[in-house]
Amino acid sequence: MKLGVVTPVLDGRARFRACAASVRAAAAALRGGEIVHFVRESAASREPVEDLAAEYGCVYRHAPDRGLYDAIAAGLDEACAAGCDALAWLNADEQWLPDAPGHAERFFETNAEIGLVFGDYLLLGPGGELRAARRELPARLLYLRNGVNYLLSCTVFFRRAVWEGSARFDLSYPRLADKKWYLGVLASGVRAALCPRYLGAYAMTGENASLRPGAAAEQARLRAEAGAFPSPLARRAVRALRLLDKAVHGCYFPDRVDAPLFAPDGAPRRLRGLAGPFWRWPR
Repeated sequence: MKLGVVTPVLDGRARFRACAASVRAAAAALRGGEIVHFVRESAASREPVEDLAAEYGCVYRHAPDRGLYDAIAAGLDEACAAGCDALAWLNADEQWLPDAPGHAERFFETNAEIGLVFGDYLLLGPGGELRAARRELPARLLYLRNGVNYLLSCTVFFRRAVWEGSARFDLSYPRLADKKWYLGVLASGVRAALCPRYLGAYAMTGENASLRPGAAAEQARLRAEAGAFPSPLARRAVRALRLLDKAVHGCYFPDRVDAPLFAPDGAPRRLRGLAGPFWRWPR
């Protein structure tokens, strides 16, 4: 399998090293496959990462874009043109665990009907410290339409045909284009599989896109467009059902974590300890 992963960058130099180091570690752990890391940096970036991208062997482009998802889309198209069989994107504040692409590769090789794979994830604080360990449920349209997006990009892998056959990102959703894309892909009949392992890590920096002004208005617009229940009571009932579903599947028990990740400066570090599923955004 040739895997293309895209990292969009806008003023992300402080965190890019950890992201790129995790991709390089995953490439070293992948047996019989290849990973190509495509970096699409916005022309608006004040501290370009071109030198770091070269250090980590990335395919680097510095160009204007119409936002985060326009940059990701351009990178995914470039990965398709380069002949990649499977695709992913990894934001500059995210990391892979080294065995994540290998798990995805095995899913794709042994399950021809699966078009998208995602998994569990770790939440890190601004300094890279372990904050929470989140285990998830299979992708269900009912839950996604009426609640949060729990397919995090640091755990998602999909076949090239899924991207090429999709409606691509709707750039009128600068914060939630990924969720709309997942909804569209699943509604089109693409089968998704949950890999019950920690595949990635997401850093809660306090500057994440989902915290930016306008997110609530986007969420309301997407709910209406995606066919969510108009009644807040009905949506709360679905969320309660999801919580119960997670409880039944043991997703709320603390878990002992032993994860090889990277510090913001790119140095390897091993996060060990008992982590629960609950967390708060940094203040």
